[in-house]
Amino acid sequence: MRVPRRKRRIVVSALVLVMGVVAVGVGVGAWSISGTGNGAAKATTASSITLADATAFTSADLYPGATGNLKLRATNPNPFPVRITAVSGNGTITSDKGAACDAATGVSLANQSGLTLDLAAGQTATLTVASSVSMTNASDNSCQGAVFTVPVSVTAVSNA
Repeated sequence: MRVPRRKRRIVVSALVLVMGVVAVGVGVGAWSISGTGNGAAKATTASSITLADATAFTSADLYPGATGNLKLRATNPNPFPVRITAVSGNGTITSDKGAACDAATGVSLANQSGLTLDLAAGQTATLTVASSVSMTNASDNSCQGAVFTVPVSVTAVSNA
């Protein structure tokens, strides 16, 4: 026996209505739950900037009465970027020409602050500290062509 179309529509509509009521009842019947407590996070430990020999990156800009640039070969071993903000002398300046051409003959470093020398996370770069090393007229003639080793300390801050 065949069900008339109108009756079929009424049955399908009723079925849809019942399913909707059941779905709403399940949604209304669900419980709301919340919770409180603590999460955790841990900061990394910063590592020191390392400095390496920068003699291969220097240029001959010193002569008696002149001020030249200091080159730094710096490595940032940290997982975050850093900014070197200060460079200061940390020992006796020497040269590859020997004692006649060391710091006692007029080569000096002017400490620098307010610098913005940036290193990305894990980066090694050659940085220039402009106009920071000077040579006086007291420098020995043997200092011509000398490469000076300038011991320094750097101060850096995270720059993320």
